[in-house]
Amino acid sequence: MTVSNRAEQELNSGEVTRLKIMDAAESLIIQHGFAATSLRAIANAADVNLAATHYHFGSKQGLLESVFHRRMRPVGIARLGALSALESGKAALTVDAILKAFFMPFYDAEGSELLTILPGLVARIYAEPAVLTQPLLEKEFSQVASRFVAALQKTCPGVSEQEMRWRFHFMVGSMIQFLRFQAPMGLVNEADGFRDGLDRLVNYSVAGIEQLGVVE
Repeated sequence: MTVSNRAEQELNSGEVTRLKIMDAAESLIIQHGFAATSLRAIANAADVNLAATHYHFGSKQGLLESVFHRRMRPVGIARLGALSALESGKAALTVDAILKAFFMPFYDAEGSELLTILPGLVARIYAEPAVLTQPLLEKEFSQVASRFVAALQKTCPGVSEQEMRWRFHFMVGSMIQFLRFQAPMGLVNEADGFRDGLDRLVNYSVAGIEQLGVVE
């Protein structure tokens, strides 16, 4: 085996180990939460040496960031791509079109891991103390949020950036609630109800974004 082949094999082996650790961490965090999940438990579930978790991620916080980033990065890329396409088109920007670009990854995700894994992971992240999760959420979402807030302001010129950020904040909270519980209390979630629920969420969010009353 040549030196280059050996190096490539070691690199592939390292990536396999890294993915195994992230898969195990993701599963345990969804089941038990971040605080209740130890690095040793993750290493045991991944069938790797405890030292491997430190080698690949540096710390438990670093592992959490990697797990969350792996799931959220494709969503962010898809959202920004949809928004860029919308902004470069000839049609006038509307709140409805902008929000559909934001929710677009979920319209395209029925039956995928995005809907079977991400809601549980996000719910656990938001359940952790803010001092732990706020920096992670800021790092992961700030660019996307700023782009969408700026686009929405163009359609609602009478709404300040501060007010628009509040409205966007409440919309994201509604989205998290819907992804976690896809039907209201007292109603049964039907198999074909997810897209209908998304449409309802978009309509609800449009009304909130476009509301005339402004709190300053």
